Amino acid sequence: MSIIGGFFKKQKHASFEYKPRYWDPAKEDLEQRIKAAKGEAGSDPEAMKRRIAKSMRRGQKASYRKNRGANKRSTILLLGIIIALAALSYYMLTVYLPQLEQLLK
Repeated sequence: MSIIGGFFKKQKHASFEYKPRYWDPAKEDLEQRIKAAKGEAGSDPEAMKRRIAKSMRRGQKASYRKNRGANKRSTILLLGIIIALAALSYYMLTVYLPQLEQLLK
């Protein structure tokens, strides 16, 4: 009877155990720095290497932000110089080109 009864059983629906996750990179970075400050207070060479690498990474991010502003200023300055040279060239051509033509004739 149990073999025949197995054919007529309804299947149970599939259930999923979905656990939504939230990841906060700033919080994780803060926790890692706190953990590192507590655990790496000694003179372990590997710990020193990690601290130096982290500080260098932070420095690169800051220098990128600083360089981005400097790049914008230099681009604006270059554009201004190009416009000034174009205006000066136009003025020189309109004023002195007719005189050169007369000299060549």
